This record gives sequence, C-alpha cells and structure tokens, in this order.
Amino acid sequence: MLSATAPAALFSRLLLTGAAGGLGRELRPRLRAHCKVLRLSDIADLGAAAAGEELMPAALENPEAMLGLLAGVDAVVHLGGVSVEGPFGPILQANIVGTYNLYEAARKHGVRRIVFASSNHVIGFHRQDAVLGCDAPLRPDSNYGVSKAFGESLSRFYFDRYGIETVCLRIGSSFPEPRDRRMLATW
Repeated sequence: MLSATAPAALFSRLLLTGAAGGLGRELRPRLRAHCKVLRLSDIADLGAAAAGEELMPAALENPEAMLGLLAGVDAVVHLGGVSVEGPFGPILQANIVGTYNLYEAARKHGVRRIVFASSNHVIGFHRQDAVLGCDAPLRPDSNYGVSKAFGESLSRFYFDRYGIETVCLRIGSSFPEPRDRRMLATW
C-alpha cells in the first residue's frame, strides 16, 4: 500500500519541457513526487535545481539538442513552445518544428509516453455557446491554434506508426482563479 505522504516514483527520469513557464512552474514541484529524477528544460531561466532535479536548457527547434534532451527519459510532459498567438515564424519553429523534433527524439530513444499541452484554440472557431464533445472537429482560431492542431495530429501519427502513447490536454485557462467570465468557462 502506498503512503499518501511518500508516493512511489513511477518513472526513473521524467522530462518537463516549458518548465520556466507559468504552468511549468506550477507542475515542477508536483511532478517530483512521481519520478526519481525530474529533468527540466526551457530556453528561459530555470533557476537552481532542487534535489532530484536536473536542468537541461534546450531549444525545441534544434533536433540535436532535443535528441540529447530525451536521452534516458521514461516519459515527457511537453509544455514547451510559444503559448500565445503571434507571428507565424516563432510559432512554426517552437510549436511545429519543435514538436516534431520532440517526437522524433522520443521515437529514437524509445520513449513511450508523452503528455502534450494542446489548447482550446484548436476548436476556437466553434460558436462560443456550443457545447462540444471530445470528438468535435478541429477548427483552429489562430496560428497558435493551428500549431496545436498539428501537435495533436502528429501525436496520433506517432501512436499509429510507432506506438508512442500521448494524452493531449486542451488547456483553456491555467490560473489559480478565473479572472473574468470567459476565463471561468475555460478554467
């Protein structure tokens, strides 16, 4: 029986990309309980490593860096990339090329599980008053939404072809409390 105060580590080494971002900073201390070593990556400052952590800054668009980043990893929580709408160039590099590089590195290293941070923006052009099921057609509302739709499709391809299991989480708002009515709907 597992103790509530000391859960058994499920993974030897777990990778968290985007660890310096808002959600990454929230998950960082929580994920440590589920692995022996939490590998943290971002291009932004990660601060100092705590016990059981290792820091490996890497640019998602660099395939060699991603190959090194995924070496020895059991599973990935992929939050890295551009997290808001903006010009297509940076979104293309981080969210499309970077996600491809992550999946290729996972395939080459035999990593079998990935949690992919998608977004409600992959279905953002549906009517706001519509109640959507998990099978709602993709209707991206922005360059950012298109990049996340690509990531979801890529994850399906890597499962069908290589057996890499992915959970795609369509994140709406990830703040301690909703700030307005719209955020309440996606919170």
